[in-house]
Amino acid sequence: MAHCLQPCMSTETPLLIAQSHVRRFTLLAMATGAVPVPSGSAAIVAENTVMLGLIGSAFGQSISPGKVVASLGTLGTVNLIGRTLFVEGARLLGWASGPLGLPAVCVLGAATAGLQTWMVGQLAIAICEGGGEALDANTSENVVRGAHLSFEAFRAQSSSERRSRGAQSTPS
Repeated sequence: MAHCLQPCMSTETPLLIAQSHVRRFTLLAMATGAVPVPSGSAAIVAENTVMLGLIGSAFGQSISPGKVVASLGTLGTVNLIGRTLFVEGARLLGWASGPLGLPAVCVLGAATAGLQTWMVGQLAIAICEGGGEALDANTSENVVRGAHLSFEAFRAQSSSERRSRGAQSTPS
């Protein structure tokens, strides 16, 4: 499935293209979040900014991080920042606790980064579908609630696909 960085001719709908970007960038964020390096969140923010641009491009719109933040409102933004700070603190503690603490920090970082990226992507898609304006509090809350549920399904599907590929590549 080819994806364009610039608007292009495609038989896929903008929604399918945008959802594909969200899936790819969520996996990327999970990989980045799993690396137990302090300040890894800065890389995830950069990845999310690129994802927002690609989602907007799929719909022929411009989606800024500010529109997503405005849609989340104060409480949602504080929640995202709090999660990020928690993971950064856990990374620092993971380094201090040695090899026993690092695996847990890696899992926590991957899950948090993946969920946040998934939520930001779902919000961006909803903003595009709504004409490019920030979402009201009720709509935003519904999108975030749905994103939590769909992220779990995405993670389960991704895990299943990885196991399936691993089984296929194992010599018989």
